[in-house]
Order: sequence, then structure tokens, then C-alpha cells
Amino acid sequence: MVQFIVNADDFGASKGINKAIETAFKGGCLNSTSLMVTMRYVSEAVSIAKENPELKVGLHLNLTNEYSACKAEKIPLLVNQDGKFKNGFLNLFILSLLHPIQFRKQILKETIAQVLLYKKTGLEFAHIDSHRHVHHIPAIFKIVRKVAKKYNIDRIRVVNERVFHTYKCNKDRSFLFDGGLIKWAVLKSMYVWNHYFPNVYFYTILYTGKIYKSRFENFKMPAGFEALEIGIHPGMPELDKDDHVFDEAFLLPARTKEFETVSTKNLLDDVL
Repeated sequence: MVQFIVNADDFGASKGINKAIETAFKGGCLNSTSLMVTMRYVSEAVSIAKENPELKVGLHLNLTNEYSACKAEKIPLLVNQDGKFKNGFLNLFILSLLHPIQFRKQILKETIAQVLLYKKTGLEFAHIDSHRHVHHIPAIFKIVRKVAKKYNIDRIRVVNERVFHTYKCNKDRSFLFDGGLIKWAVLKSMYVWNHYFPNVYFYTILYTGKIYKSRFENFKMPAGFEALEIGIHPGMPELDKDDHVFDEAFLLPARTKEFETVSTKNLLDDVL
């Protein structure tokens, strides 16, 4: 029996995202989510998770947006003087090459700090992944593996999607023109570099932000895997439009469409 993991990222980042995740879990096929422990709405997200104990929750390690768990003086490569993260994916990768020793030390401190914040919630760890997929950066991935082992976190998300299999099922070439293929190539190459090959197949990186019901109409699970993970970003922009959000993408109609996708109970009925 193949296990289906339908996971929503960014839990705790906004009211609209929290509400969308709660609603999609109760009435749809969503069964897993990744919590951002340093965000403004993390307490609300934890309450939702505790009220719905069958919802699996993991850590969405954040190294790129808003504020860190560590004090700024402990991780100057990662944050500004106010403790706000200052690097995107590319800069983190470059820093890992230019300042390898300092970088690893500071990433370790921040990763452990976020893991400990997660532990304080009382929620169990279902998995660990990251915002903007930064844990795929080899120097960071080594640390995440080490920390996951120490704190008994069984599953680390990796991007191992097969581009030709996806295209065969979807016949949608939009990823050739919107950056999806480049994103896939970077993450897939790091997946190979990191030499970590779990039995969970990750599907949807090529269509990030465009995970609609039609993506599953002809999709078939590749052979050789015991679980399928769908990564998705549901939201309710109408709840966030008058609020401070750190990412304007939270307000895009795509969030609503992806919420509608995971609000369908039988979404994965024909995937096998």
C-alpha cells in the first residue's frame, strides 16, 4: 500500500494560510503540514494542530525570511543587526563555499534553535523540510541530517521528481518557460550530490505555485517507491490582504487555487 503525504508548507506564516490548512485537512485530502516556528501566527498554527491531532506536522526550517531563532550576534552571516534573515538560496549557497567553517557553525546553531522551538510546542516531528528548499544546499543538508538523527526526525524531504515522467503524465511544458525546469535541475542535482535516497517520491516541484486538480488526472506513481509526497501552498488571500505579510505570493490567486486542489477528498484516487 502506497502512503500518500499531501503536505502544505508555510504553516504559521499568516492567518489565511493557517485557515486554509485547517479547512483542507478537515474537508479535503491534506494530511500533513510544515510549521514555521519563528512566524507571527505560529501560536495559532500550533493550536490548530493540537485540535486536529491526526494532522501530521513537521518543521519548515526557515533561513531566508523574517527573523531568526538565534540572537543576531551568534549568526552574523545569516542575519542583519536586527536579527532579520538577509540571504536567499543563491547567497546561502555562495556563503557555504566562501566561509565554510563559519557558515556550518551558524547554520547548526540556527537549525538547533528552531528544532528546540518546535519541541517546545509539544508537537511530534513527522518530518523536516525548509522554506525555499534551502536545506538541499549540501552544507546545510549535512547539518539537517545530523540534527534530524539527534532529535529522532525520521524523514527529510528531498526533491527527486523525474522530469520526463512528469511531462509524460501532464503534457504541460509550462515549466520550460517559467523557471520550473531550472528550479528542478538545481534541486535534483543537489539531491544526487547529497547522496540521500529515501523511498518517498516528491511530485510537484516543476509546477510550484500551479498545483491544480488537472495535475493529477493522468499522473501515475512511479514504481519503486513506498510513499508519494505532494508539496503544496494553499492559502486564503482574502484573510491576508489587509495584514502584513512578508511574501506577496501569499496574496496571489494561485494560493486559492491550490487550496481548492487539496480541498478535494478523492484527488489521488487514480494515482497508483
